[in-house]
Amino acid sequence: MGRKDRQHGLAVALCLLIAVGGAAGCSYDYNEPHHTPTTGPASSAASAVPYVDPLVLEREVENYAELDRLLGVAQGPVVLLEEGPLDGPVRGFGAMAKVPAAGQYTVTSACVGAPGATVSVGQEHPGAPFQPMELVLDCSEVTSRVIALAQGFVFAHLVLPVPGDTPWTGAVGGVRVTG
Repeated sequence: MGRKDRQHGLAVALCLLIAVGGAAGCSYDYNEPHHTPTTGPASSAASAVPYVDPLVLEREVENYAELDRLLGVAQGPVVLLEEGPLDGPVRGFGAMAKVPAAGQYTVTSACVGAPGATVSVGQEHPGAPFQPMELVLDCSEVTSRVIALAQGFVFAHLVLPVPGDTPWTGAVGGVRVTG
């Protein structure tokens, strides 16, 4: 690298430093509306998502206990086990786990506190169309199905079958994959 190239590189670096240094001291003012607290009733949007409702939390704890009872003791080694909320502030959930070897695996799912839920279970394979298996759950019973899985990763995702926001009721669901 010649002297002229080094000087040019130094000049570019110096220009960049000046630009970055000049912007570091900048501040921007955004005109945001100021909201004053009100003493009236909360809006319907705010009441649709109560993040801390002791009655719902208590119901959720009871629903998890019932879910554990429904899923029962695993028959065989557990590859994936996930439980979570179906509605409210954190709606639906998913998990991914490694399948140690190709073979037949049992997917067991249940839900409590909602009329039903949907669980999708699948694997992605390079060059193959992505087609997860979908189970429609009736929350009054446990749903199980034996599926073939290849070595690699399997995912499971549970959601309520209704679109949009739902009120927080404490509904929960779970999925377990055993080999």
